[in-house]
Amino acid sequence: MNDAYRRDTRSIRFLAVGDVMLGDHPVCFGHGVRSTIEQRGFSFIFEHVKKIQLEPDLMFGNLETVLAPDMGTSGLYDLEMKGKTEYAHELSEVGFNVMSVANNHAMQHGIDAFRHTVSELKKSGIHPVGVVDNQKSNCFSFEKCGIKIAVIGYSFRPEKYDNGNIPYAVGQASKLLEHVGELRSHYSHVIVSIHWGEEYIHYPSVEQVKLAKRIIDAGASLIIGHHPHVLQGVEEYNNGIIVYSLGNYIFDHWQRETRETIIFDCQFGKDRVQCFKVIPVYINKNYQPVIQTGKEGERIEKLIKKYSSAIGPMNYAVDSDALNKMYQEKARKAYAKYRMESYLYFLKNIYKYKLSVLMDSLLRFLKRRVDPTHP
Repeated sequence: MNDAYRRDTRSIRFLAVGDVMLGDHPVCFGHGVRSTIEQRGFSFIFEHVKKIQLEPDLMFGNLETVLAPDMGTSGLYDLEMKGKTEYAHELSEVGFNVMSVANNHAMQHGIDAFRHTVSELKKSGIHPVGVVDNQKSNCFSFEKCGIKIAVIGYSFRPEKYDNGNIPYAVGQASKLLEHVGELRSHYSHVIVSIHWGEEYIHYPSVEQVKLAKRIIDAGASLIIGHHPHVLQGVEEYNNGIIVYSLGNYIFDHWQRETRETIIFDCQFGKDRVQCFKVIPVYINKNYQPVIQTGKEGERIEKLIKKYSSAIGPMNYAVDSDALNKMYQEKARKAYAKYRMESYLYFLKNIYKYKLSVLMDSLLRFLKRRVDPTHP
């Protein structure tokens, strides 16, 4: 993957990372990402990667949080997975200039919080993609040296917080393919950010692989996937590149596999993706992404090759239904394993939580026992 990478100032350099979550995960409430930022400053979280993030023409991430004012309480339901308004400016300062807001946590704190997030990103010079515009994703465009790029974002995950008018672009295959085709007639390259798949499993479903190829065939040059919270493979197809899942980037998950991630680094020429490479990263115990070299870097690169090799056989699948059933069962087991690990982590760290947080957590646990679809 990395052998053919060469810097070319006449190309557009694009870096992409996975989920950027600037609040506290409910299981890490009081000692997660936001709590660490409040104690040690925003720049602390990005201190090991800021330099590389300031290098490219476009620095992309999936914003898996809202940036909105607090409601005046310190409770779990008000603050979980919520960042402060001023974090938008801080994200710009560490290099981000385009981010997707089309994901299953965009509406966690309501429509006003979503709109506030979009507004603050724009004020800070960050271009949000995935905002619904005439039933499609809005489009961010960028041009350099005669190369024109369009970036759009869609979510294929069910909305679980609000059943009203969803303000981000909801994935529908036919609509997305049509949109890509329209853009391709005006741009050198179309980049599609897509929130899809199942969590905590290291390979996509057969249906995802099929859809990804249809998107490339429709005219996309690059697909950037996220949602699983773990790495998945990278595939080259028909002059396009599919990154099925970039995993986490800024997140307070605690399992090793949720901390193994990459920065995807590529260059766009006038008629093709000239080259790309993956930069191995590990999220340390302070929630900081740190670029890995030596044996640890090689280990993560080997994982990407392993996950990528699992994708090939899906292209020749005869019984897709059987494979999809197998996939769903493995995904179910992976999520069940994560839930059990969450309970064990919570119990192990119970001394870190305020009484009010413990009560909120217990109430949520009981509600989920009655209604498994409860957020």
